[in-house]
Amino acid sequence: MGSTQGNENFNQIVASKAPKSRFYGGSSSLSNRLSASVLQKNEGYTWLSKVNEASLLSPGQHTLSIGKKMDKKLKRERERQNTKEFKRRRIQLKKQKKKSEFRSKVKEGTTYENNAEVNEPMPDIQEIPSPSTINDSDNFVFFDLETTGLSRNSDITQIAAACGSNTFQRYVIPRTEITQEASAITGITFSHSTNKMYVNGTLVETCSVEQSLLDFIDFLKLNDRPILVGHNIANFDMLVLENRLKEFHLFSTFSACAKGFIDTLKVSKRVIPKHEVENYKQQTLVKEILQSTYSAHNAKEDVLSLKKLFEVKLQEKCINEDLYNLNYNHAKVSFKPLIDRKIINSLICSKLARSGVHLCHLKIANARDENGVKAVLTDNHVTAKYAGPIIQFLTVPEE
Repeated sequence: MGSTQGNENFNQIVASKAPKSRFYGGSSSLSNRLSASVLQKNEGYTWLSKVNEASLLSPGQHTLSIGKKMDKKLKRERERQNTKEFKRRRIQLKKQKKKSEFRSKVKEGTTYENNAEVNEPMPDIQEIPSPSTINDSDNFVFFDLETTGLSRNSDITQIAAACGSNTFQRYVIPRTEITQEASAITGITFSHSTNKMYVNGTLVETCSVEQSLLDFIDFLKLNDRPILVGHNIANFDMLVLENRLKEFHLFSTFSACAKGFIDTLKVSKRVIPKHEVENYKQQTLVKEILQSTYSAHNAKEDVLSLKKLFEVKLQEKCINEDLYNLNYNHAKVSFKPLIDRKIINSLICSKLARSGVHLCHLKIANARDENGVKAVLTDNHVTAKYAGPIIQFLTVPEE
């Protein structure tokens, strides 16, 4: 088949003279406009001067000058389009567009389809998460938890956060006993008989776990989907918070209020050389970098000191790979079957989970297209060599 560019060009000329938003069919205006389009296509932009001259009218020197300039511009553009560089670039852009459309199809599923019937099954429209990016307009909410123990299923005893000049703090009524180790570190004790909490011997006001979570979500809503920032939160705080949010069916609401999270422990290890600090504990980093001390293991004090540390040393060094999806831990666990079979390693698992990609997303991608898994891996900077073994795992039924 030949090229349709000529027809498309003529359609554009007609549309410029007889736009669909206007009605010209009720008069001879439409045929005149169509004739003008044909003349411009055949004679170029000087057609009006030629018509005037043929009608024994002045061609109009200004009109003629403008027409010649536009014809020259059109000629230069056509010459440019005939160069090898332009054609190579056009092919390259076409490939990029095709690749982008393919990735969108794999990620988003069927978002539109012709001849859709009401009684047909619901189309596959679940979207596969993409890597997030850190933007200059992003707000950061620094937060920290104190808990009843070191278990990821511990109850929260204190939650604190800060964003700009705004701060948030709640002491939370624990439903389990606070371990002696936790009390020794945080100074928090709670009497279940009197239902009172003390911090270093001072009575503090408390609220329920659910209420503290709702209040924290309200604090996040004060900003436009901020990024949560905390120290060692990927391995502890986010897990505890996620467990409690899911317990009260609040995780979806919470996820809609935050963009993701940054673990400053991971950022510090990447940015600060080992020989510059004794260790990467927050208290040590604050002491050696900010030359200051604070009351560690008090959530509010931890948050305020981390905010200073982040703004002074870490914020400008953050990269997109430091931003984790809120579903990171849940997604990471889903890849255990692949890790157990040594199909992927923990690093690949973390790369995928960082974007919120779950094993079920790879199944969806594979069902949508034979190259779907490869597209998801590539999008998350994972080499495509893992696609084959993963597809084999997804397609071979378990014994």
